[in-house]
Amino acid sequence: PRPRLFRLTEDRAVINRFGFNNDGMEAVGQRLANRPRDAVIGLNLGANKDSADRADDFARVLAHCGPHLDFATVNVSSPNTEKLRDLQGAEALASLLSGVMAARDTLPKPIPIFLKIAPDLTDAELSEIADVARQSGLSAIIATNTTLSRDGLKSPARDQAGGLSGRPLFDKSTRILAKLAQLTNGDIPLIGVGGIGSAEDAYAKIRAGATAVQLYSAMVYEGLSLVQDIARGLDRLLEQDGFTNVADATGTKTKDWL
Repeated sequence: PRPRLFRLTEDRAVINRFGFNNDGMEAVGQRLANRPRDAVIGLNLGANKDSADRADDFARVLAHCGPHLDFATVNVSSPNTEKLRDLQGAEALASLLSGVMAARDTLPKPIPIFLKIAPDLTDAELSEIADVARQSGLSAIIATNTTLSRDGLKSPARDQAGGLSGRPLFDKSTRILAKLAQLTNGDIPLIGVGGIGSAEDAYAKIRAGATAVQLYSAMVYEGLSLVQDIARGLDRLLEQDGFTNVADATGTKTKDWL
């Protein structure tokens, strides 16, 4: 039910409780069949809130929509679908990913599969996820989704239920990213997400261990031009520190976040 999105202007943050609201895989599959060919398009795989077999939902959606995708993300970290995060446990996650990768292997063109994890994980849980990710053949891990934490917020909307994104998430998500970089030791590419609002933020994620970054909430406050500002700023920061490209800078300050 609405409202389900809250702008926390004082904190440069957003709280959402959308869940995976969409028209379902049949409708989405039809739209994807008519997708533009010159774009890179991925799909967020999730489970129905009332599903009897949530793990199977992920594989079914991929099998149905996969022929029209360039990549897919296994999202077991949204806080807005009850008990979804339980699927991050080692045994449940291994079983889920096994089904997803089996579905991926039946596609006309096998595509990269990413795993999106929560920032609210213990060190032990993170270690288990790293082990499962290594064994499953994932192409990358996205660190991280939104947080349930409300530490230090000033906005009147701070106590609304849902996942918090934006600036307050930066440190928490970057620490998870760095720990994951240490645990995976370069075996799996990491995508840094959470609180990026400038070139300096993106650069910090890269140096913490990210090979790519994503941003969303900051565009609410900065607009779409933020993307080109970050790209240009990264060129400047890389040159300033003597790096020829992003790959050279990846993981050069992982220890600073541990």
